[in-house]
Amino acid sequence: MRFLATALLLLVSFPVPAAPSGPTVGETLSGLLAELDEERVPSGILYDRVVSMSRIADHDGSAAAPPTTLRGFRQMAHEIRGASLRSPPWTLADLSAAAREAERRGVMPVAFLAFEYDRLREDALDDGSIVVRSGRLAPGVGDPLRRQRVFAAAALTDHTYRGERAVFELRRDHFLTNGPPVSRIAIDAGDGRGFRSARFGDPIEARYETDGTKTVRVRVTDDDGRVSHGSFLFDVRSFGTPLPHDTLAVTATVPHEGQFGTGEAYVYLADSHTEVENPVVVLEGFDLDNSMNWEELYELLNQQSLIEDVRALGFDAVVLNFADATVAIQENAFVALELIQQVRSLVGEPASLVVVGASMGGLVGRYALGYAEQHGIDHDVRTFISFDAPHQGAMVPLGIQYWVDFFAEQSADAALLLASLDSPAARQMLLYHHTTPPGATGEPDSLHGALTAELAALGDWPAGPRLSAVANGSGSQTNQGFPAGDQLIQWEYESFLVDIIGNVWAVPDGASQLIFDGLIDIFLLPPETMSVTVAGTLPWDGAPGGWRGSMAQMDTTQAPFGDIVALHDNHCFVPTISALALDHTTDPFHDVAGDPDLPDHTPFDAFLFPVANEEHIHVTAVTAQWLLDEIALGVTGIGDAALAPLGLTLRQNSPNPFRTATTISFSLADTRRVTLRVYDVQGRLVGRLLEGEVRKAGVHAVPWAPEPSVSPAAGVYFYRLTTPGEAVSRKMVRVN
Repeated sequence: MRFLATALLLLVSFPVPAAPSGPTVGETLSGLLAELDEERVPSGILYDRVVSMSRIADHDGSAAAPPTTLRGFRQMAHEIRGASLRSPPWTLADLSAAAREAERRGVMPVAFLAFEYDRLREDALDDGSIVVRSGRLAPGVGDPLRRQRVFAAAALTDHTYRGERAVFELRRDHFLTNGPPVSRIAIDAGDGRGFRSARFGDPIEARYETDGTKTVRVRVTDDDGRVSHGSFLFDVRSFGTPLPHDTLAVTATVPHEGQFGTGEAYVYLADSHTEVENPVVVLEGFDLDNSMNWEELYELLNQQSLIEDVRALGFDAVVLNFADATVAIQENAFVALELIQQVRSLVGEPASLVVVGASMGGLVGRYALGYAEQHGIDHDVRTFISFDAPHQGAMVPLGIQYWVDFFAEQSADAALLLASLDSPAARQMLLYHHTTPPGATGEPDSLHGALTAELAALGDWPAGPRLSAVANGSGSQTNQGFPAGDQLIQWEYESFLVDIIGNVWAVPDGASQLIFDGLIDIFLLPPETMSVTVAGTLPWDGAPGGWRGSMAQMDTTQAPFGDIVALHDNHCFVPTISALALDHTTDPFHDVAGDPDLPDHTPFDAFLFPVANEEHIHVTAVTAQWLLDEIALGVTGIGDAALAPLGLTLRQNSPNPFRTATTISFSLADTRRVTLRVYDVQGRLVGRLLEGEVRKAGVHAVPWAPEPSVSPAAGVYFYRLTTPGEAVSRKMVRVN
């Protein structure tokens, strides 16, 4: 970059013309350096063709080189590929696909970058080895290049949930190089055993005694005798995630646009079962890089010990992992439908299933069950639970989408996220989707409306099952901590050589406002710019909803040019009104808790929402118990004795919300003295249902019909069950 500043001082008389839409920085650099072709660059890699964001020079193969992360490794690989004069026979997508394949075999593949690359010498203009010709840099007399080297390694899966026995894998096709072959490899897995010899194709087993971040070191000797050192960070998250009892291969029998979707289902039986008897089918959500497999899904599902409590109640979990969660929702819906048929055949007649759709899985399940009913296909689903699913759409701030689009050429992370944003499933779900060129307002992709129309043609909602919904978004109009139009990301860097701007604002509430301002300006090169102003938008970014920490994630990005600052951490991802599929409003800040006719405005028979916004797919103790109650509702073959492992269980009142009366149920593992009271949100006592009464083991139901003279107003209330040494609370909603 310092060389370019010197070189470009001589190009002021030969400006590079900008196309009407403006060339990208990469296109400009490639054009400027076009005469330095492969014959003149021995390594085949001219690093001046890219704007380096990776500090690649630090990773030179010396023993003092710092450890890398998977994100850092991807960024270096992204830049090596962009700087190559001939396209390498590998892509980052290839590495990601290989990682997914290895993860399904329970191993962590390790990849290497070992490249010689060339950069222009800073004095090349002074000594005449580079000259300026027609606005380009051209070879002069002598060698204008200086040779550098990168050596880096990383596990393509940078964590494990099996710390007691983690297995790394070395594959020859993951050793990316333009140098001599490898003769010896040694690896120290950071488990206290030191360096050990390794060969391509052999597994390397590590046994960790503690969790946390480990530093894995590698030492590679090539056929020329050169020794290269590298290290990477690896995260041990747990020691022994239980294995599923079986894994089912699932291939759809109904195609979508000629494609038969595939997936695999992990079967995790109740302890008392040797085969599937009482299935709960869980459908995966939107996995943007398809990196979630059994271990990740188990961790997600076992928040508040949920999946283990499901098993303790005698249910069998069947968890569907899509081969590609980013394809069209219809394609994966047919995978889900096929799995439901497989599970029915495993259970036999009569079958009774619960289907839980988490996030995008809620749309997948809704489509699958609707399709089954329209086409006369039995599904035997008694309850369908939608968990923070974007039935009316999801939201990633439009300004962030344009940020990702603008910086994708320079950033591997941005390129990965852009590919996810442009995938069919994301285009179907997002309420606002970026366009090329940028539009003047927020609007969804055409695939969003097409999916909505297809669901309507299927009857909108399945008619057979009980429909239940959980929203992670506030029902009390609580925003995400910022108003409409507020700035979300601030990134401004100025130097003699490079200026970079990447500022993002939330969409406004109707008014016209700038939401993205982007600039990459390399000294004397035509700047690359993007400025996006929109009007007529709804304030979705800060609306009540299950949140995603996109801005906080951007803040952690290590940028060599200044600091990316998140002015707010989280944004609305699934609006509350979308998770509850309210049919009478498009107001992102609709007063859900205060809606007197809420049960009439949602298709769901039962629903749960918090007072404060929660992280998308976060499970609280209240949520976990509510889900257990919904799963157990209407099941046969589960007796009261199965409740014993839970001890004291307080169930969701029914109906909820209610107007004049409701019933509160609870279960006891043994005879106890119990007290059941109702409080308002200020903690004032408004109802005494039981006061120290002795109740036997089993399930009990207590009705509550507040007297008109002391009837509390519409709103949120809490009921609390206490016994000697234990207490549990839940909330309910009263409407007028």
